[in-house]
Amino acid sequence: MEQGLQELNNLYRFMSVRKFVASTAELTDSGFTYSKIKNWYQRGRLVKVLRGVYSLGRDIEATDAAFRAALLFSGPGSALTGRSAAEKWGLVKSSDSIPRVIEVATPSGKSRKTKGCSRALRNTVITVIRRPLEPGDIRSKDGLQLVRPALALIDLAVKAGEREVFFAFLEACRLRLFDERDLKYCFRRLAGKRGAKKLAPCLELWVPELKRIRSVLEGWFLLEWVERRLPMPEVNARTFGIEVDFFWACAGVILELDGDAFHSDPVQKRRDLERQRHLESRGMVVIRMTYKEFAANPAAAIDRIGDLLENRSGQKAVA
Repeated sequence: MEQGLQELNNLYRFMSVRKFVASTAELTDSGFTYSKIKNWYQRGRLVKVLRGVYSLGRDIEATDAAFRAALLFSGPGSALTGRSAAEKWGLVKSSDSIPRVIEVATPSGKSRKTKGCSRALRNTVITVIRRPLEPGDIRSKDGLQLVRPALALIDLAVKAGEREVFFAFLEACRLRLFDERDLKYCFRRLAGKRGAKKLAPCLELWVPELKRIRSVLEGWFLLEWVERRLPMPEVNARTFGIEVDFFWACAGVILELDGDAFHSDPVQKRRDLERQRHLESRGMVVIRMTYKEFAANPAAAIDRIGDLLENRSGQKAVA
């Protein structure tokens, strides 16, 4: 009895650092025998979620556990790719606690698709794609192997729509997951790939200022602005002791982009208006623009700021 209890305690400790998911190979390599694994499975101590992959005590309940199960099923050297990697990096969101599709890249074996064995994974399709992976392609996050954010964007662009790719790219910039090195990497790896036409326009407009954005809305404005080849603003810069979204010092113009909080939070709204009055008292022109206003007509919004800059610069030149 004591030996059986000790073995269960050992199993729990082993599984607890692996998201409570492990493969047969991992279990046997750690000293658990095939007969013991079979016994635990038959008694419900282990739940078979994929061929050769088990969950401890209960079915898969979390996204990361499902991701780990798919990686173990796919074999050594495998990594999350495509939408799965993009979701794990936080570039796109999913409303499913258990993914309906999990995409995995593997350098060996063969490409295949399968569904899970357990109730939780019964409707989840594991898509295993055989492809060569370069040493710099793989990263680790929360104990899971996945392709780097730049490669996740390239793979996402194959199936996702232009709008989703656009906002995923901006989210990568906001999260500081994309920089000059990734830009060069993408141009090298994107050549001849499906989906290149969706991602390439974003890459062509990339500027270092994108590393300073605090929201997707700021990134969207900046890309639209860069495309028009207008004077670059300082991004999230401080002037007169206040940090502002965009600042054109030569013209004394400030642009503040307001999200939903500006309308829903009266405290934030009052604070923003106090900041605006302070800046205007110093001679600055402050423009406030909501997400809804910008999204309705980005070109008109850019024209509005561009015309103001031109007028202000002309006035200063005359003065």
